[in-house]
Amino acid sequence: MKEVQIKTIMVPSEEWDKVVTTLEKMNNNLSGLMSKNVKEYLTKKEVMSILKIGRTTLDRYIEEGFLHEVKLGKGTRGYIKQSELDDIMGNV
Repeated sequence: MKEVQIKTIMVPSEEWDKVVTTLEKMNNNLSGLMSKNVKEYLTKKEVMSILKIGRTTLDRYIEEGFLHEVKLGKGTRGYIKQSELDDIMGNV
C-alpha cells in the first residue's frame, strides 16, 4: 500500500469561496450534461451493444422474461427501458 503525506496549507477565505463556487458550477454543468445523454428507452440495437450480445440472445432474454420489451405508439418496434437495464447491470 502506498503511503501519502498530507500537508496543511492556509488559504484566504475569499479564495476558498471562489474555489468552492467554481467546483459547484462544474458539478452542475456535468450533472446537466449527464442527464441529457440518458435516454428513457433504448433500441434493441443499443441494448445489444451495451450488453455485448447478439439478436438471438436478446430475443431469448425477452422471451424468458429477463428483459421486458415495450412497444411505443402504433409501431411494432420494441424498446427496453434504460432503468431496467441499469437494475440488471447494477448501476442503480
